[in-house]
Amino acid sequence: MLTASVMALQAHTGLSKGNNNFLSMTIFAFLSGVLLTWLVMSGLLSQLISLIVSIWWPSSKRERGMLADQWLLNSGVATSSGWRLIGYWRETSDYGQACSELAGLLADKACLSNQDKVLDVGFSSYDQLLVWLDYYQVQSLTALAETEQLLAGAQDQCDHYDQLKLERGNELELAKLDTDSFDKLLALDCAYHFDNKPQFFHNARKVIKDGGSLTLTDMVLSRPYKDRMEQRMVNLLARSCGISVKGLMVHQKYDSNLKEAGFEKVEFVDISQDILSGFCFWFSQHFRQLSPVTRPKVWIRLRLLVWFIRWMQHRGLLEYHVISAR
Repeated sequence: MLTASVMALQAHTGLSKGNNNFLSMTIFAFLSGVLLTWLVMSGLLSQLISLIVSIWWPSSKRERGMLADQWLLNSGVATSSGWRLIGYWRETSDYGQACSELAGLLADKACLSNQDKVLDVGFSSYDQLLVWLDYYQVQSLTALAETEQLLAGAQDQCDHYDQLKLERGNELELAKLDTDSFDKLLALDCAYHFDNKPQFFHNARKVIKDGGSLTLTDMVLSRPYKDRMEQRMVNLLARSCGISVKGLMVHQKYDSNLKEAGFEKVEFVDISQDILSGFCFWFSQHFRQLSPVTRPKVWIRLRLLVWFIRWMQHRGLLEYHVISAR
């Protein structure tokens, strides 16, 4: 009798669990269906699929970060500028001004003058070329444009400068340039897209004259990875927003790579607070305004970039430096 009662109780318990599991699965299926329908109707699903495809199976065209598209970060502002930088936010909340300040910071660190022959590697807008040409009045400027869009825009806006030479290419083109060709080499907010920084440093040293300098802004790891899981997470997040995983390195390794390339005096200045935090705050204030006027792929990658920066800072992993090497 007791055995029969126990068996009946077990059967009832199993039935209750089965009913609960069925109810949970029904609710989950309903919510999944609602979510999927919303993603399809809003167009986000197609955008996400397109982004994932572009990240994991990139096209033959060499697109890095958001260089292939106009950010349209100046929406709502009566300006024709095409800035696409993270910006320097110490004393401004205006995007265009923040980009101008970052360009000026780099130029001042490089001590640009009207006696300098300058090479700008990987410029992202013609605006920075105007800073070198108009404000600092460099003797000559060679600028490498990675895309036809950038090249055409720079030609339209800067073609009247006789001291400007525009070429199609990226940091890999340095290997083809003559030795001791330039006094100053600049890389403004683009070096974190470079896949092979040691090679870039060696090529840069080759084209820079004795007494000249390499000046750049770049993302630098604050510390080594704690474990493989953290490294994999960084790889995933960096890849999603177009940042070269191979190019991310700690301060000590960065310094040693520059010195191995032949640079003797290397200086790092940490400007993370005025760069990374400032950009993330600005984007959080304006991302809804940017959504309707920015191409979906660009807008999503901007959000991924902000998530990457915030996650890395929360983990104490990321810094942003202006770096000079002579």
